[in-house]
Amino acid sequence: MSSEKSIHLSKYAKYKYGVLPQPVNFELGVTAGCVLLAIAGADGELTEEELQWYIDEQEMLAVDSAALQEYIETLRKFDWKNANIEEILKGIKFDFPINFSRSMLYQAIKMSRADGTYHEKEKAAVAKAAKILGVEPSVVVSLESVAEMEETADRLRIALFETEV
Repeated sequence: MSSEKSIHLSKYAKYKYGVLPQPVNFELGVTAGCVLLAIAGADGELTEEELQWYIDEQEMLAVDSAALQEYIETLRKFDWKNANIEEILKGIKFDFPINFSRSMLYQAIKMSRADGTYHEKEKAAVAKAAKILGVEPSVVVSLESVAEMEETADRLRIALFETEV
């Protein structure tokens, strides 16, 4: 089933991911989002913090629209507990001006860490997805390190500004 529906990227997409604002196919977005939910839920729990991290990220990456709200609602209803990462990834066509595999894994790592714990089962799900996508293990370690450094930098900035958390 093909869809002409799309979600338009915001200026934040350029800032965060180096992608010029442009439309993203709705179905591609849903498929990628389902993979992320399955990875973050690999430890048996998709926490509110993990889901909220992803929703917040999408609300910054995309221009607010009916399509974006439908996208978020579609993901909220997705049965991540019974998702098969391998089957979902078979359906993804990467027609995008960014290394979509790496950016998707980066988001999976960030989302999985959003509850304060990057569980071994989540790490294993990231590694499994990386293997299916042809992303080398050393790149996965680098993506995990970037996520950890960003969290550390955020804590440092907040401490320097003497912000109560």
